[in-house]
Amino acid sequence: MRACLAWMFALPLAAAVFAEGPRPYAPSVVPGERWKDLQLKVVKPQGEHDLPKALARAKAEGKFTFVQVGRENCTNTMQLWHMLADGRVKLPGNFVYADISRDDDEMRRAFEERFTMDEFAGWLPFVVIVGPDGVQLETCSGRHTPAEYNALIEKAVSDYEAYARENPGAAPGKPFAASPIPTPEGCEQIPVTKLPGEHDLAKAMARAKAEGKFLFIQYGRTNCTNCQKVWNLLGTGAVKLPDDFLYADVSCDDADTRSLFEATVSVTDDGYLYPYIAILGPDGYQLAFRSGLGTAEDYRALIEQARKDWATPLP
Repeated sequence: MRACLAWMFALPLAAAVFAEGPRPYAPSVVPGERWKDLQLKVVKPQGEHDLPKALARAKAEGKFTFVQVGRENCTNTMQLWHMLADGRVKLPGNFVYADISRDDDEMRRAFEERFTMDEFAGWLPFVVIVGPDGVQLETCSGRHTPAEYNALIEKAVSDYEAYARENPGAAPGKPFAASPIPTPEGCEQIPVTKLPGEHDLAKAMARAKAEGKFLFIQYGRTNCTNCQKVWNLLGTGAVKLPDDFLYADVSCDDADTRSLFEATVSVTDDGYLYPYIAILGPDGYQLAFRSGLGTAEDYRALIEQARKDWATPLP
């Protein structure tokens, strides 16, 4: 990479003094006169300009990272900004976007230390897609169409998920999102024994369907006393999930989870209290639902009824 890009990296870089707060995008040190007739009115997507910070956040949250390295007056860079901003290139919800300036010396070195571009990487922007474990998955450079970028994203995710399936435990789990809401006064917090579960609802649904299993979904938040009690019922074995069940332990305070849960599960009772418990059949369709705190017997009965309903032939 260094050999093929040496001519681009030989330019002197102006020293920058960064104020506290978000890192600014470094201005270009290359005059833009040559491309003046092609310069666009820039619409930029929201992005993190500090590469190590973006990668650390993605790893902590179990997300992919889409890294774009460009410069202010590069027409190709501007066009990718536009495509990301207007949705023609769509980053899934489990992606972090790192928008890095080629003219930020510290960020350039951080990029070079971590990633390898192919030998033809002579044009900006450089794009690298990184897995949730921090490993480089895909790269491209120069100008591309929205379809090409979207295919690159899709391939990176598909390759990573295939690897994770073949190497159980290799992929870091998505963390259970902490509650942004203070514990209500008078709610007694209790020690929790948790049954291991999948915190990524989309991943849990896909796995259950692929393996032909039922999915027991607990949807709640960290400081909910009812949620804590249900965790203990499952964690201590008072409620035992059958072998053909998977367990999704998901947070209502995770935006992607909330969106998918609301699009998938119908709230069939009052639905005023957490946790929400839903059971999906092996085909992904909802079989059972209840909200609030139930007894161990209530949850055992819910599981049994879901099994019976699944076994009952449709009219």
